[in-house]
Amino acid sequence: MSLLLLIISFIFSFIFYSFYNLEILGKIFSDSKYVYYDFNSYSISWNIFYESLLFLIIGGFFFLFFSSLFEKSNDKQNNPYLKNWLKDNFKNILYYIGFALFYTSIYMILKELDFNFFYIIFSINTIIIILYLIYNKLFILSDLLKINTSLFSTIYIFIFIKFFITEDTSFFLIDFINSIVILISFLINIYSEKVILKKKSDSFMLLHFFIYLFLFVSFYFNLLFDSVSFIFSIFSFIISFLLFNFIKKIDFFKNSIITLKIVGIFFSYISIVTWIYYLQNYDNYFLEIFILFIILYLSFFNFKIHKLYENYTSFFFFIISLYFSLFYIYYNYIYLNNFNDLYLVFYGFTICFVTILSTYFYRFRKIYDYYFIYFVWLIISVIATLYYYYVNNFDLFSLWIILLYDSIMIFLSYFKLKQVEN
Repeated sequence: MSLLLLIISFIFSFIFYSFYNLEILGKIFSDSKYVYYDFNSYSISWNIFYESLLFLIIGGFFFLFFSSLFEKSNDKQNNPYLKNWLKDNFKNILYYIGFALFYTSIYMILKELDFNFFYIIFSINTIIIILYLIYNKLFILSDLLKINTSLFSTIYIFIFIKFFITEDTSFFLIDFINSIVILISFLINIYSEKVILKKKSDSFMLLHFFIYLFLFVSFYFNLLFDSVSFIFSIFSFIISFLLFNFIKKIDFFKNSIITLKIVGIFFSYISIVTWIYYLQNYDNYFLEIFILFIILYLSFFNFKIHKLYENYTSFFFFIISLYFSLFYIYYNYIYLNNFNDLYLVFYGFTICFVTILSTYFYRFRKIYDYYFIYFVWLIISVIATLYYYYVNNFDLFSLWIILLYDSIMIFLSYFKLKQVEN
Protein backbone atom coordinates (compact mmCIF):
# COMPACT_ATOMS: atom_id res chain seq x y z
CA MET A 1 0.00 0.00 0.00
CA SER A 2 2.71 2.46 0.96
CA LEU A 3 4.71 1.67 -2.20
CA LEU A 4 1.62 2.04 -4.41
CA LEU A 5 0.78 5.48 -2.99
CA LEU A 6 4.40 6.53 -3.33
CA ILE A 7 4.46 5.47 -7.01
CA ILE A 8 1.16 7.31 -7.71
CA SER A 9 2.55 10.43 -6.08
CA PHE A 10 5.73 10.19 -8.18
CA ILE A 11 3.62 9.83 -11.34
CA PHE A 12 1.53 12.91 -10.59
CA SER A 13 4.61 14.83 -9.53
CA PHE A 14 6.31 13.88 -12.83
CA ILE A 15 3.22 14.97 -14.84
CA PHE A 16 3.08 18.37 -13.15
CA TYR A 17 6.82 18.84 -13.47
CA SER A 18 6.62 17.96 -17.18
CA PHE A 19 3.94 20.60 -17.73
CA TYR A 20 6.08 23.01 -15.80
CA ASN A 21 9.07 22.40 -18.11
CA LEU A 22 6.92 22.50 -21.26
CA GLU A 23 5.52 25.88 -20.32
CA ILE A 24 8.98 27.25 -19.64
CA LEU A 25 10.21 25.98 -23.03
CA GLY A 26 7.13 27.39 -24.77
CA LYS A 27 7.67 30.82 -23.28
CA ILE A 28 11.37 30.82 -24.07
CA PHE A 29 10.97 29.78 -27.71
CA SER A 30 7.96 32.05 -28.29
CA ASP A 31 10.08 35.11 -27.68
CA SER A 32 13.75 35.17 -28.60
CA LYS A 33 14.61 37.87 -26.08
CA TYR A 34 14.27 35.32 -23.24
CA VAL A 35 17.72 33.98 -22.58
CA TYR A 36 17.00 32.78 -19.08
CA TYR A 37 13.93 31.99 -17.01
CA ASP A 38 12.86 34.14 -14.09
CA PHE A 39 10.56 32.29 -11.70
CA ASN A 40 8.76 35.50 -10.77
CA SER A 41 7.79 36.08 -14.41
CA TYR A 42 5.50 33.08 -14.91
CA SER A 43 3.02 32.64 -12.12
CA ILE A 44 1.25 29.60 -13.61
CA SER A 45 4.49 27.66 -14.14
CA TRP A 46 5.68 28.54 -10.68
CA ASN A 47 2.40 27.24 -9.19
CA ILE A 48 2.76 23.97 -11.14
CA PHE A 49 6.29 23.62 -9.82
CA TYR A 50 4.95 23.94 -6.27
CA GLU A 51 2.27 21.34 -6.98
CA SER A 52 4.87 18.87 -8.23
CA LEU A 53 6.77 19.33 -4.97
CA LEU A 54 3.52 18.94 -3.02
CA PHE A 55 2.84 15.53 -4.53
CA LEU A 56 6.36 14.42 -3.65
CA ILE A 57 5.79 15.46 -0.03
CA ILE A 58 2.38 13.75 0.11
CA GLY A 59 3.88 10.57 -1.35
CA GLY A 60 6.62 10.56 1.26
CA PHE A 61 4.07 11.10 4.02
CA PHE A 62 1.91 8.13 2.89
CA PHE A 63 4.98 5.96 2.48
CA LEU A 64 6.04 6.63 6.07
CA PHE A 65 2.50 6.41 7.45
CA PHE A 66 1.82 2.93 6.05
CA SER A 67 5.34 1.60 6.44
CA SER A 68 6.65 -0.57 9.23
CA LEU A 69 8.21 2.44 10.93
CA PHE A 70 4.91 3.01 12.77
CA GLU A 71 4.12 -0.64 13.46
CA LYS A 72 3.79 -1.63 17.06
CA SER A 73 6.93 -3.24 18.35
CA ASN A 74 7.02 -6.31 20.55
CA ASP A 75 8.89 -4.18 23.02
CA LYS A 76 6.31 -3.12 25.63
CA GLN A 77 8.24 0.06 26.37
CA ASN A 78 7.73 1.27 22.79
CA ASN A 79 4.73 3.62 22.76
CA PRO A 80 3.18 3.88 19.27
CA TYR A 81 1.80 7.34 20.15
CA LEU A 82 2.50 8.89 16.75
CA LYS A 83 0.76 6.10 14.85
CA ASN A 84 -2.30 6.17 17.11
CA TRP A 85 -2.50 9.96 16.87
CA LEU A 86 -2.34 9.83 13.07
CA LYS A 87 -5.02 7.11 12.90
CA ASP A 88 -7.33 9.11 15.16
CA ASN A 89 -6.85 12.38 13.32
CA PHE A 90 -5.91 11.43 9.78
CA LYS A 91 -9.44 11.69 8.34
CA ASN A 92 -9.97 15.14 9.83
CA ILE A 93 -6.55 16.32 8.65
CA LEU A 94 -7.26 15.04 5.15
CA TYR A 95 -10.72 16.65 5.19
CA TYR A 96 -9.39 20.11 6.07
CA ILE A 97 -6.48 19.78 3.65
CA GLY A 98 -9.14 19.22 1.00
CA PHE A 99 -10.89 22.46 2.01
CA ALA A 100 -7.60 24.35 1.97
CA LEU A 101 -6.77 23.05 -1.51
CA PHE A 102 -10.32 23.84 -2.70
CA TYR A 103 -10.14 27.50 -1.67
CA THR A 104 -6.57 27.87 -2.87
CA SER A 105 -7.33 26.38 -6.30
CA ILE A 106 -10.54 28.41 -6.76
CA TYR A 107 -8.72 31.57 -5.75
CA MET A 108 -5.79 30.89 -8.11
CA ILE A 109 -8.07 30.00 -11.04
CA LEU A 110 -10.13 33.18 -10.68
CA LYS A 111 -7.00 35.23 -10.11
CA GLU A 112 -5.49 33.91 -13.35
CA LEU A 113 -8.72 35.02 -15.06
CA ASP A 114 -8.07 38.54 -13.66
CA PHE A 115 -10.99 38.48 -11.24
CA ASN A 116 -11.00 41.13 -8.53
CA PHE A 117 -10.55 39.52 -5.10
CA PHE A 118 -13.87 40.85 -3.80
CA TYR A 119 -15.65 39.54 -6.88
CA ILE A 120 -14.05 36.19 -6.05
CA ILE A 121 -15.66 36.35 -2.60
CA PHE A 122 -19.03 37.15 -4.16
CA SER A 123 -18.71 34.35 -6.72
CA ILE A 124 -17.74 31.66 -4.20
CA ASN A 125 -20.39 32.82 -1.70
CA THR A 126 -23.14 32.77 -4.30
CA ILE A 127 -22.18 29.36 -5.72
CA ILE A 128 -22.01 27.71 -2.30
CA ILE A 129 -25.31 29.20 -1.12
CA ILE A 130 -27.07 28.05 -4.30
CA LEU A 131 -25.59 24.54 -4.05
CA TYR A 132 -26.57 24.33 -0.40
CA LEU A 133 -30.13 25.49 -1.04
CA ILE A 134 -30.46 22.85 -3.78
CA TYR A 135 -29.20 19.97 -1.63
CA ASN A 136 -28.81 21.01 2.00
CA LYS A 137 -28.51 17.53 3.54
CA LEU A 138 -25.10 16.79 2.03
CA PHE A 139 -22.73 17.17 4.97
CA ILE A 140 -19.82 18.43 2.89
CA LEU A 141 -21.95 21.33 1.60
CA SER A 142 -22.94 22.16 5.17
CA ASP A 143 -19.30 22.21 6.27
CA LEU A 144 -18.35 24.16 3.16
CA LEU A 145 -21.00 26.77 3.96
CA LYS A 146 -19.76 27.07 7.54
CA ILE A 147 -16.08 27.37 6.61
CA ASN A 148 -16.89 29.73 3.75
CA THR A 149 -18.94 31.98 6.04
CA SER A 150 -16.27 31.99 8.76
CA LEU A 151 -13.45 32.69 6.31
CA PHE A 152 -15.00 35.57 4.37
CA SER A 153 -16.71 37.13 7.38
CA THR A 154 -13.31 37.26 9.08
CA ILE A 155 -11.92 39.13 6.08
CA TYR A 156 -14.73 41.69 6.31
CA ILE A 157 -14.36 41.94 10.09
CA PHE A 158 -10.79 43.09 9.50
CA ILE A 159 -12.01 45.47 6.78
CA PHE A 160 -14.54 47.02 9.19
CA ILE A 161 -11.94 47.30 11.96
CA LYS A 162 -9.48 48.90 9.53
CA PHE A 163 -12.15 51.44 8.61
CA PHE A 164 -12.80 52.35 12.25
CA ILE A 165 -9.08 52.73 12.93
CA THR A 166 -7.94 54.51 9.76
CA GLU A 167 -11.29 55.93 8.52
CA ASP A 168 -10.46 54.58 5.07
CA THR A 169 -13.56 55.11 2.92
CA SER A 170 -12.57 52.83 0.03
CA PHE A 171 -15.71 50.71 0.37
CA PHE A 172 -17.48 49.91 -2.90
CA LEU A 173 -20.80 48.48 -4.04
CA ILE A 174 -19.34 44.96 -4.28
CA ASP A 175 -18.28 45.23 -0.62
CA PHE A 176 -21.80 46.19 0.39
CA ILE A 177 -23.21 43.22 -1.56
CA ASN A 178 -20.62 40.86 -0.06
CA SER A 179 -21.34 42.00 3.47
CA ILE A 180 -25.07 41.40 2.94
CA VAL A 181 -24.46 37.94 1.38
CA ILE A 182 -22.18 36.98 4.30
CA LEU A 183 -24.90 38.01 6.76
CA ILE A 184 -27.39 35.83 4.85
CA SER A 185 -24.86 32.97 4.92
CA PHE A 186 -24.64 33.24 8.70
CA LEU A 187 -28.42 33.06 9.06
CA ILE A 188 -28.68 30.07 6.70
CA ASN A 189 -25.90 28.29 8.56
CA ILE A 190 -27.47 28.87 12.00
CA TYR A 191 -30.87 27.73 10.72
CA SER A 192 -29.31 24.68 9.08
CA GLU A 193 -27.51 23.59 12.23
CA LYS A 194 -30.67 23.81 14.33
CA VAL A 195 -33.46 22.71 11.98
CA ILE A 196 -32.03 20.64 9.12
CA LEU A 197 -29.03 18.89 10.70
CA LYS A 198 -30.59 18.81 14.21
CA LYS A 199 -27.33 19.83 15.87
CA LYS A 200 -26.65 22.03 18.82
CA SER A 201 -25.63 25.50 17.73
CA ASP A 202 -21.91 26.00 17.31
CA SER A 203 -20.79 28.32 20.12
CA PHE A 204 -17.90 29.73 18.12
CA MET A 205 -20.19 30.33 15.14
CA LEU A 206 -22.71 32.24 17.25
CA LEU A 207 -19.98 34.42 18.77
CA HIS A 208 -18.54 34.99 15.31
CA PHE A 209 -21.98 35.92 13.98
CA PHE A 210 -22.66 38.52 16.69
CA ILE A 211 -19.22 40.07 16.31
CA TYR A 212 -19.79 40.35 12.57
CA LEU A 213 -23.34 41.68 13.09
CA PHE A 214 -22.06 44.23 15.61
CA LEU A 215 -19.37 45.56 13.27
CA PHE A 216 -21.67 45.36 10.23
CA VAL A 217 -24.40 47.47 11.86
CA SER A 218 -21.88 49.86 13.41
CA PHE A 219 -20.20 50.38 10.06
CA TYR A 220 -23.37 51.40 8.24
CA PHE A 221 -24.75 53.49 11.11
CA ASN A 222 -21.43 55.31 11.25
CA LEU A 223 -22.80 57.55 8.48
CA LEU A 224 -25.42 58.93 10.92
CA PHE A 225 -23.22 59.64 13.94
CA ASP A 226 -19.98 61.51 14.51
CA SER A 227 -18.57 59.23 17.19
CA VAL A 228 -17.55 55.62 16.62
CA SER A 229 -17.39 55.00 20.38
CA PHE A 230 -21.03 56.13 20.71
CA ILE A 231 -22.10 53.67 17.99
CA PHE A 232 -20.10 50.84 19.57
CA SER A 233 -21.58 51.66 22.99
CA ILE A 234 -25.17 51.73 21.79
CA PHE A 235 -25.09 48.52 19.75
CA SER A 236 -23.00 46.50 22.20
CA PHE A 237 -25.44 47.48 24.96
CA ILE A 238 -28.46 46.57 22.80
CA ILE A 239 -26.98 43.15 21.92
CA SER A 240 -26.10 42.44 25.55
CA PHE A 241 -29.51 43.56 26.82
CA LEU A 242 -31.49 41.60 24.23
CA LEU A 243 -29.50 38.39 24.66
CA PHE A 244 -30.08 38.34 28.41
CA ASN A 245 -33.66 39.55 28.62
CA PHE A 246 -35.44 38.31 25.51
CA ILE A 247 -33.48 35.50 23.84
CA LYS A 248 -34.64 32.93 26.41
CA LYS A 249 -38.23 33.52 25.28
CA ILE A 250 -37.46 32.36 21.72
CA ASP A 251 -37.85 28.57 21.33
CA PHE A 252 -35.44 28.47 18.41
CA PHE A 253 -32.53 29.32 20.74
CA LYS A 254 -33.58 27.20 23.72
CA ASN A 255 -30.55 24.89 23.32
CA SER A 256 -28.14 27.80 22.94
CA ILE A 257 -29.08 29.90 25.96
CA ILE A 258 -25.75 29.44 27.75
CA THR A 259 -23.72 30.33 24.67
CA LEU A 260 -25.84 33.40 23.96
CA LYS A 261 -25.55 34.53 27.58
CA ILE A 262 -21.77 34.29 27.32
CA VAL A 263 -21.93 36.40 24.16
CA GLY A 264 -24.14 38.88 26.05
CA ILE A 265 -21.61 39.12 28.88
CA PHE A 266 -18.82 39.69 26.36
CA PHE A 267 -20.72 42.59 24.76
CA SER A 268 -21.48 44.09 28.17
CA TYR A 269 -17.70 44.43 28.64
CA ILE A 270 -17.42 46.19 25.27
CA SER A 271 -20.30 48.50 26.21
CA ILE A 272 -18.71 49.50 29.53
CA VAL A 273 -15.34 50.28 27.95
CA THR A 274 -16.80 52.26 25.05
CA TRP A 275 -19.25 54.23 27.25
CA ILE A 276 -16.39 55.22 29.56
CA TYR A 277 -14.28 56.24 26.58
CA TYR A 278 -17.18 58.26 25.15
CA LEU A 279 -17.81 60.17 28.40
CA GLN A 280 -14.12 60.92 28.76
CA ASN A 281 -13.70 62.29 25.25
CA TYR A 282 -17.05 63.84 24.29
CA ASP A 283 -19.17 66.45 26.06
CA ASN A 284 -22.84 65.70 25.69
CA TYR A 285 -24.79 67.17 28.60
CA PHE A 286 -28.11 65.94 27.26
CA LEU A 287 -27.02 62.29 27.32
CA GLU A 288 -24.57 62.00 30.20
CA ILE A 289 -27.21 61.20 32.85
CA PHE A 290 -28.68 58.54 30.59
CA ILE A 291 -25.20 57.13 29.88
CA LEU A 292 -24.32 57.06 33.59
CA PHE A 293 -27.55 55.16 34.22
CA ILE A 294 -26.56 52.58 31.57
CA ILE A 295 -23.06 52.22 33.05
CA LEU A 296 -24.50 51.70 36.54
CA TYR A 297 -26.97 49.18 35.12
CA LEU A 298 -24.11 47.28 33.43
CA SER A 299 -22.09 47.50 36.63
CA PHE A 300 -24.70 45.75 38.76
CA PHE A 301 -25.52 43.42 35.89
CA ASN A 302 -21.91 42.21 35.95
CA PHE A 303 -22.03 41.90 39.73
CA LYS A 304 -25.06 39.63 39.31
CA ILE A 305 -23.13 37.58 36.73
CA HIS A 306 -20.26 37.23 39.18
CA LYS A 307 -22.61 36.03 41.94
CA LEU A 308 -24.18 33.44 39.64
CA TYR A 309 -21.08 32.12 37.87
CA GLU A 310 -18.09 33.32 39.94
CA ASN A 311 -16.91 35.28 36.93
CA TYR A 312 -14.06 37.49 38.17
CA THR A 313 -13.80 39.28 34.86
CA SER A 314 -17.37 40.49 35.41
CA PHE A 315 -16.45 41.34 39.00
CA PHE A 316 -13.58 43.47 37.71
CA PHE A 317 -15.88 45.31 35.26
CA PHE A 318 -18.40 45.81 38.07
CA ILE A 319 -15.79 47.57 40.18
CA ILE A 320 -14.36 49.61 37.29
CA SER A 321 -17.75 50.81 36.03
CA LEU A 322 -19.04 51.59 39.54
CA TYR A 323 -15.92 53.54 40.52
CA PHE A 324 -15.90 55.41 37.23
CA SER A 325 -19.56 56.43 37.67
CA LEU A 326 -18.87 57.71 41.20
CA PHE A 327 -15.75 59.49 40.01
CA TYR A 328 -17.58 61.08 37.06
CA ILE A 329 -20.36 62.36 39.34
CA TYR A 330 -17.81 63.69 41.84
CA TYR A 331 -15.60 65.33 39.20
CA ASN A 332 -18.40 66.96 37.20
CA TYR A 333 -20.93 67.86 39.92
CA ILE A 334 -18.92 68.27 43.14
CA TYR A 335 -15.34 68.94 42.20
CA LEU A 336 -16.40 71.03 39.15
CA ASN A 337 -12.76 71.23 38.01
CA ASN A 338 -12.32 74.49 39.96
CA PHE A 339 -10.61 73.35 43.12
CA ASN A 340 -7.14 72.20 43.97
CA ASP A 341 -5.96 68.84 42.64
CA LEU A 342 -5.79 67.62 46.23
CA TYR A 343 -9.55 67.12 46.01
CA LEU A 344 -8.95 64.36 43.48
CA VAL A 345 -6.39 62.73 45.77
CA PHE A 346 -8.90 63.00 48.61
CA TYR A 347 -11.47 61.22 46.40
CA GLY A 348 -9.03 58.39 45.73
CA PHE A 349 -8.30 57.77 49.40
CA THR A 350 -12.00 58.11 50.30
CA ILE A 351 -12.89 55.43 47.72
CA CYS A 352 -10.29 53.12 49.30
CA PHE A 353 -11.84 53.60 52.74
CA VAL A 354 -15.40 53.11 51.44
CA THR A 355 -14.29 49.97 49.58
CA ILE A 356 -12.93 48.34 52.71
CA LEU A 357 -15.87 49.52 54.81
CA SER A 358 -18.32 47.95 52.34
CA THR A 359 -16.86 44.50 53.07
CA TYR A 360 -17.96 44.89 56.71
CA PHE A 361 -21.58 45.51 55.69
CA TYR A 362 -21.93 43.12 52.73
CA ARG A 363 -21.02 39.45 53.02
CA PHE A 364 -19.49 37.99 49.88
CA ARG A 365 -19.86 34.29 49.15
CA LYS A 366 -16.22 33.55 48.40
CA ILE A 367 -13.14 34.61 50.29
CA TYR A 368 -11.46 35.32 46.96
CA ASP A 369 -13.91 38.21 46.53
CA TYR A 370 -12.38 39.89 49.57
CA TYR A 371 -8.86 39.35 48.28
CA PHE A 372 -9.90 40.81 44.93
CA ILE A 373 -11.46 43.92 46.48
CA TYR A 374 -8.53 44.53 48.81
CA PHE A 375 -6.13 44.22 45.91
CA VAL A 376 -8.18 46.85 44.04
CA TRP A 377 -8.09 49.34 46.91
CA LEU A 378 -4.33 48.84 47.18
CA ILE A 379 -3.91 49.74 43.49
CA ILE A 380 -6.12 52.83 43.88
CA SER A 381 -4.13 53.90 46.93
CA VAL A 382 -0.84 53.60 45.02
CA ILE A 383 -2.26 55.61 42.10
CA ALA A 384 -3.59 58.32 44.46
CA THR A 385 -0.20 58.51 46.21
CA LEU A 386 1.71 58.82 42.96
CA TYR A 387 -0.73 61.48 41.70
CA TYR A 388 -0.33 63.42 44.94
CA TYR A 389 3.44 63.63 44.49
CA TYR A 390 2.97 64.40 40.80
CA VAL A 391 1.06 67.62 41.63
CA ASN A 392 3.01 68.41 44.81
CA ASN A 393 6.62 68.40 45.85
CA PHE A 394 7.79 65.38 47.78
CA ASP A 395 8.09 65.83 51.54
CA LEU A 396 8.53 63.30 54.32
CA PHE A 397 5.73 64.61 56.53
CA SER A 398 3.04 63.92 53.91
CA LEU A 399 4.59 60.51 53.22
CA TRP A 400 4.28 59.54 56.94
CA ILE A 401 0.61 60.60 56.92
CA ILE A 402 -0.13 58.54 53.79
CA LEU A 403 1.68 55.52 55.25
CA LEU A 404 -0.31 55.90 58.51
CA TYR A 405 -3.52 55.91 56.47
CA ASP A 406 -2.37 52.84 54.51
CA SER A 407 -1.53 50.98 57.72
CA ILE A 408 -5.07 51.58 59.04
CA MET A 409 -6.51 50.28 55.74
CA ILE A 410 -4.26 47.22 55.90
CA PHE A 411 -5.32 46.43 59.50
CA LEU A 412 -9.01 46.75 58.54
CA SER A 413 -8.43 44.39 55.61
CA TYR A 414 -6.51 41.93 57.78
CA PHE A 415 -9.20 41.82 60.50
CA LYS A 416 -11.93 41.18 57.95
CA LEU A 417 -9.97 38.41 56.22
CA LYS A 418 -9.24 36.82 59.56
CA GLN A 419 -12.93 36.94 60.43
CA VAL A 420 -13.99 35.41 57.09
CA GLU A 421 -11.41 32.61 57.24
CA ASN A 422 -12.60 31.60 60.70
